[in-house]
Amino acid sequence: MKARVLIVDDSATVRADMRGVLSAAGFGTTLCESLAAARKALSEGEFDLLILDMVLPDGEGVELLEELRHAPRTAHLPVLMLSTEAAVVQRLKGLSHGANDYVGKPYDPAYVVRRAHELTQVPEQDGTPRLVSAGRRRRVMVVDGRIDFRHRASDALRKDGHDVIIAESGEDAMRLLEAQPVDCILLDLEMPGLEGPEWVRAVRMLPATAQVAVVGLTAGFDAKLISEALAVKVDAFCSKTEDIEVLRAQVRTELRRRAESEQQQAPPMQRTISSSSIPIPRTPSGAHHPVIPASVPHAAPVVSPAPAPAAGALPGALFEALVARCGLSPVIAPSTMMRACRKAGVDPQLLTPSSLARALPSIRDMLHIFLDAQEAERRIQSIQALAQGDAGAQARSRGS
Repeated sequence: MKARVLIVDDSATVRADMRGVLSAAGFGTTLCESLAAARKALSEGEFDLLILDMVLPDGEGVELLEELRHAPRTAHLPVLMLSTEAAVVQRLKGLSHGANDYVGKPYDPAYVVRRAHELTQVPEQDGTPRLVSAGRRRRVMVVDGRIDFRHRASDALRKDGHDVIIAESGEDAMRLLEAQPVDCILLDLEMPGLEGPEWVRAVRMLPATAQVAVVGLTAGFDAKLISEALAVKVDAFCSKTEDIEVLRAQVRTELRRRAESEQQQAPPMQRTISSSSIPIPRTPSGAHHPVIPASVPHAAPVVSPAPAPAAGALPGALFEALVARCGLSPVIAPSTMMRACRKAGVDPQLLTPSSLARALPSIRDMLHIFLDAQEAERRIQSIQALAQGDAGAQARSRGS
């Protein structure tokens, strides 16, 4: 049975776009343009998720949110709030009144689909919606006083599926961090009215953000500023004069390092500094001395594909390898790949190389819903190689 989503937004364009991406992802949708229409829909039917705009023609979305949280029937209905990224007060208001998450406009459709899947999972035993950490691992805060840079950085970061939170002052950023966790902070260390290193020190003192990745943004190389920032554990530095794609790559690198560190429970990796990524060697006394490299690598991190199952593996092993290679969140990957296989008339638990090849068009369509075109095709090639490699292994096994 399809999960049902109520979409409440006064923009016909937003409603139509949301319906398109969510319907393609397997959700049933109902559209409302006002609070009155939303109240009527909620009184007449049951929903698994509410996507709610903060500002509507007949009032604020938070009014409806308060009503829902006080009614036993809707007290635990997952709610995803929508509003402009710069609306700090609205974001804080929505989160404080019980919203499960917040997405800023303009939003990344793939991120909305991921959060919709995660928020409509089976509830925990106490009845409250299960908030999945995988969705939170893609939230980045940009703290910068210049609106043009904030928009350029946000546009670049959304290409990797991140939900971007914008703050134009240190005060706004701190208030947002107290209400909503993030995985990486991009901070202009030279913002007027902000002592960058002192602000980072305050962030490090908050339990929820003590280990968050921080990338310091600078207009140039300032040895004194960098030294002070290193003392408060800024993880990396990036020059604002660099190509914005360098910043994008730096964020990917820091998020990958954090994920690897958590998974392996390894000691923290050596911190880096650069106009993109500058090694920081230590003197015998242990002091940091930044060294600018002759060249800056621009390559994106390479994700090694999961190994293909050996010939003769138990039924289901090939499907598990497919899930590992598809590039989706572990929360939604199994169900999404299962749906793609069944759409192609293939039993996912009895997957063979030949049936996987038949399911490829359906898998490709599904991945294009969640991933950008380049990443989706890269994953398809990996899955194709999985089918061909496994087929070759089985042929060699039969010939031996």
